[in-house]
Amino acid sequence: MEIVFQLLLDALLLAGFYSMLSSGFSLMWGVTGIINLAYGSFVLLGAYLLYTLYLSGVGLLTAFFIVLAVGLLSGAVLEMFFFNKLMNYEPFTLLVLTFGLDILLTNFLNLLFKADIRSLSVKGLEGSLLLGDFIVPYNKLSVFLLSSLVISALQFYLKFSWTGKAIRAISADPIGAQLCGINPKRVYTVSTSLATALAMISGGFYAFLQGFTPFDSESITLRAFFVCVVGGLGSTHGLLAGSFILASSEVFSGFYLGEGWKTAVSLLILVFFLIFRPRGLIGIKYA
Repeated sequence: MEIVFQLLLDALLLAGFYSMLSSGFSLMWGVTGIINLAYGSFVLLGAYLLYTLYLSGVGLLTAFFIVLAVGLLSGAVLEMFFFNKLMNYEPFTLLVLTFGLDILLTNFLNLLFKADIRSLSVKGLEGSLLLGDFIVPYNKLSVFLLSSLVISALQFYLKFSWTGKAIRAISADPIGAQLCGINPKRVYTVSTSLATALAMISGGFYAFLQGFTPFDSESITLRAFFVCVVGGLGSTHGLLAGSFILASSEVFSGFYLGEGWKTAVSLLILVFFLIFRPRGLIGIKYA
């Protein structure tokens, strides 16, 4: 029984990261209606940027602020010159175009960094904390706490700021929001900027947890998609629930069935929800 509680603890810590990882994907999908298949590449872009800055001697906190700034700027540029042009396209065309962007970014990262596995080792985050009979790695605990902080800040911004309220209004009722004087293009730009910044910050956290290569983008995007489908769009509780289900499926299947089964079990759960509960556990209805 002790091992079950250890696995649940591992799943909880991993779920904190997955909620952070999928928050940007959920925000962009819910507001603009675009399923960004290049999302994982932006996560890796953040991982490589933080990795490069830290190894160059830049302080960790300063490096994260640089990653945040680059993410916000990149998102704004992408919205104005790429995503904004796609808004009236058919959904399948949007998927193909964002998939093409993913291939472009993946090969760009591979050109710069090659396919070698990189990892970020930070002083003070090595080792583990012992809580009775339970083991809590410092890097996982740090990522969990930082992810919780970022998600809380994002929810505060969306709930209490004027721009955040405009984002929620556009997401819930685009036509009604425009009739109230909200400029959708401005909201789309802010949403995409935030989503890209969240993706790149998640990449920094990703670098803390495991090694990474330019070709990890597919699995990262799939995890974010899983959380949004299972948890549902438009709900923080859904995001957290989807993250915990994904983390639990990976942790338990990896331990009892083997690492090779983690993706297979997650895909089975994803297909089940797509067929029987496409809105997710706690989510608004989406097309």
